[in-house]
Amino acid sequence: MAALFGTKIHPLQAEGNSADQLTLPGGVKSVVFLNMMGGMSHVDTFDPKKTSMFRSVPSSIPGVSVGEPFARTARELHRVNLIRTVNSDVGDHDGAQHLLHTSHKRIAGFNDIPSFGAVIAFAKQSKGTYFPEHITIGGKGGLVGEGGFLGNRFASFHVSNLDRPVSNLKPAWGSVDSARMMRREMLLDLINGDFSARVQGANVAVYEQLQKSALDFMNSDRLSVFELQSEPEAVRKRYGETMTGKALLLARRLAAVEVPFIEISIGGWDTHDNNRDRIAKIASELDPALATFLADMDSSGLLKQTLFVLSSEFGRTPDVSSNGDGRDHYPKVWTTLIGGGSLGRGRVIGQTDEKGERPVKDAVSVPEQMATIYAAAGLKGDAVLTTSFGRPFQLVSKAKPVQALF
Repeated sequence: MAALFGTKIHPLQAEGNSADQLTLPGGVKSVVFLNMMGGMSHVDTFDPKKTSMFRSVPSSIPGVSVGEPFARTARELHRVNLIRTVNSDVGDHDGAQHLLHTSHKRIAGFNDIPSFGAVIAFAKQSKGTYFPEHITIGGKGGLVGEGGFLGNRFASFHVSNLDRPVSNLKPAWGSVDSARMMRREMLLDLINGDFSARVQGANVAVYEQLQKSALDFMNSDRLSVFELQSEPEAVRKRYGETMTGKALLLARRLAAVEVPFIEISIGGWDTHDNNRDRIAKIASELDPALATFLADMDSSGLLKQTLFVLSSEFGRTPDVSSNGDGRDHYPKVWTTLIGGGSLGRGRVIGQTDEKGERPVKDAVSVPEQMATIYAAAGLKGDAVLTTSFGRPFQLVSKAKPVQALF
């Protein structure tokens, strides 16, 4: 049952934390975060330069062009905003993903920091029966989906197979009526109760929490949200019958039932070689799906209650590497797409130099990006929580939201 929340057994929530200390009036119902794992080349996608391997195409934001692989998304770009000057000084994948998901570099004394997805799920937690408030789709590793000191409840429910998003909710063979299932649950409660009376410990409490949540999930009236085949065939074709297309279609459905945080990891961006062909392949699935997602979210009104973010752990070198067809890690600048909720639309924050090597106007740090996400989601970015070691931990330190987006 640990798989209900992720691949690890997390501790119970550290004492002293309350959702009330995080929340602001308003905010969105859901956050959809697209994690371009590996480091997306900004000059080949959303900040094209002369060094790009693709031609530029105009977008629906006047005067703004993007790389040709995202020609369909370009027509929907006015629905969101671009930050073209996100930057850091962390150039390794694990460290940069940690920074992207927490706004903090790795800190030796804080080894149980939660992902910002868990923080948002914690702040927007429901009071009723369990249904996942933090869902991850696609690749998962490092801090992605981790609940940290917020506990097992807020670690992610992970979907790895979009053709079968949920499984093991029914007996493997035969049928079990409700009366027989209830008898099984009563017997399990009896056995567990006897064990709990004799053995005390955090792991026992974690197991009890998992068991209760698993039963809530099995009996939830929202399970149909995972049934992608219930969508009209025409809709599924617009998103694309690909893993990326299915992931974004599922994200739209999850946002419609107000799941607080949905993260989709799309890998393949670590293009040290074969940069052009790899980006073309990724975009062939992502571009139609993303364009359809943005149009659907906006036309349905869901974008008003959903924050959308697409970002990466860093960019790629504007100059091609010595092998002639690759780009290397480049944390000095990259582009983020962000919109929905109370944010404006069609805005471009920041400008890079003619090669895309550095910001020349309105640089935005990763902590400032995180502060913006928290503010748009209705959270206090400067809130201080307590770790499982009893130490204070501030969500975002010394950084303010990008006010030009609001």
